[in-house]
Amino acid sequence: MNDLEPIEPPSAGEGRALQDVLKVHCFGCGALNAHGLQIKSCWDADDLVCRFRPEPFHIGHPGFVYGGTIASVVDCHSIWTAMATHCRDNSLPIDGRPLPFAFVTGNLSVNYLKPAAIDQDLELRARVIEKSERRYTVSCSVVQQGVECANARVVAVRIAGMGQATGNSKTAQGVPGGR
Repeated sequence: MNDLEPIEPPSAGEGRALQDVLKVHCFGCGALNAHGLQIKSCWDADDLVCRFRPEPFHIGHPGFVYGGTIASVVDCHSIWTAMATHCRDNSLPIDGRPLPFAFVTGNLSVNYLKPAAIDQDLELRARVIEKSERRYTVSCSVVQQGVECANARVVAVRIAGMGQATGNSKTAQGVPGGR
């Protein structure tokens, strides 16, 4: 299990990570997936912030985090950013009940700027930079000890009909709001 420490948001009430409120099965963010990354995302003003501690098995080149792990963490954190922003902007509570929609990844583009050490926390900071009725573009920065290691743009697409937070294995359980 990862050493995850949610960053306390200044105005989010009790300050719980979103993934601790709406529990899903997703590999990247699912509290219900014992084999997953189990990221935790909390509001910090208009940014959604995640601290992720890579495990030794997330290694790529010796001493460094595998780029695919970084992409997975960015993907899930960005999808949560789109979902949480949509809920906030439309006064929809994230309270553990299934949402009537989900967000899925339409596009993921990661720029790797510097290798990230395997034995240090990564901090992800994401925000919606553009949105339309169904598409939200999220900008995400991955920082380690004050140095940006990667940045990304994720297009998240809102879809209907996947609002089962803890449904059976035949439902779309891998999507925030629908996992």
